[in-house]
Amino acid sequence: MAAIEIRTATPSDSEYVCSLALMLLSELYPEMYSLDQLKPVVARILTQSNDVVAFIAMHDDQAIGLITVNRCTAIYAFGDFGEISELYVDPKFRSSGLGARLLQKAVGHAEAQGWSMLEVGAPDVPKWQRTVDFYVANEFSIVGPRLYRLITDK
Repeated sequence: MAAIEIRTATPSDSEYVCSLALMLLSELYPEMYSLDQLKPVVARILTQSNDVVAFIAMHDDQAIGLITVNRCTAIYAFGDFGEISELYVDPKFRSSGLGARLLQKAVGHAEAQGWSMLEVGAPDVPKWQRTVDFYVANEFSIVGPRLYRLITDK
């Protein structure tokens, strides 16, 4: 079995990032997103944003994992901090430690940037309790629910 490589995604990885993001979003919000919707967004993020980094996990030339991290700023965080927007591991590789390895890449990036913390919004419990337990097992603390308000309908 070939080793799993985790690396920073580049614009040439747009298709991989797009397909992994779609798999994640399809689990969370069935039938709400399409590949055609995501392609221009992923291309723009990977080519134009200095505030977002994506790491992809590759195995035998197949993309099997993704984590995206954004730079944010807040007074309570004493300045810049990171936010994990997407974390996805192919179901065949779950419980293998790959999710923790992707998180470690995000933590290393946050440390290199001098950020004070990483945040993540976990999906609803009890349906996604396993996801929340994963983050807690990886040294995240629960601080409460996350809310959002749509500004545009894209």
